[in-house]
Amino acid sequence: MELKPGYTVTLNVARTAGFGYFLNLGEEDVLLHEREATRKLEVGESVEVFLYHDHQERLSATMEVPFLRVGEIAWLETVSVKTGHGVFLNNGVSRDLFLSMDELPYDRARWPQPGDKLPVSITWDKRGRMMAKLVKGEAIESQSKAAADIMMHKEIQGYVYHYLDEGALLLSDEGYLAFIHEDEMTQKPRFGEHVSVRVIYVRPDGRLNVTMRPLRSEQQEDDAEKIYQYLQGRGGSMPYWDKTPPEDISQRFGISKASFKRALGKLIKENKIEQRDGWTYLKEKS
Repeated sequence: MELKPGYTVTLNVARTAGFGYFLNLGEEDVLLHEREATRKLEVGESVEVFLYHDHQERLSATMEVPFLRVGEIAWLETVSVKTGHGVFLNNGVSRDLFLSMDELPYDRARWPQPGDKLPVSITWDKRGRMMAKLVKGEAIESQSKAAADIMMHKEIQGYVYHYLDEGALLLSDEGYLAFIHEDEMTQKPRFGEHVSVRVIYVRPDGRLNVTMRPLRSEQQEDDAEKIYQYLQGRGGSMPYWDKTPPEDISQRFGISKASFKRALGKLIKENKIEQRDGWTYLKEKS
């Protein structure tokens, strides 16, 4: 049997040293450092260990139980980012699992950050070093469950695990598969980011379409407040009104023409603003 990182194997304690134990299966020795042993061992004893490469690329062992082994899938948490190389994931043992930048988006802003979680399996590079590999498709779909119509309009949370041409996929905390169209994003989520979304459609197959946008009433409130604060910052007037071109509104406020008009309508109804000759003014409080 070839000893390879990523596997859990049973080895014999061949001899002890001041810093730990040497285990073997046949001719090959594997170091089990004393800090990786969960109890004291005796020569000749058999022990179950997880194999990995240490920082000097020596095959080593730990008695700690990893979150992920060969042939499994696990959602591992990002612990650090190494610019120009990739990210490191917590696998429950002293040596973090490396995920190469080749598995990640070209846009570094979408790389996972500490605390983000990704579904991965174990693979090896050409030198036999253990690495993480992103998982998608059937492997994730098989973990999911179908949503019922009662989920319509519900708020859910989940981890983004894959990007498509027109949006992103997430698996919710409850186990539902959901799709966020790019038009329904308030910001581009990172790979592995935990996001809160609202269900806008329950598909016949039990998958969900979701949005990061608030309900229209909440959005209208936010937009109206943004415009009101902008007016206050300009001394009570601005050269924008309900006939202003959509591109000018989008550039200044980052919202659509329809959203702008709804927000203006709310402020007018509340007697906070008035419009004259292509300008909008704050109304003086009586």
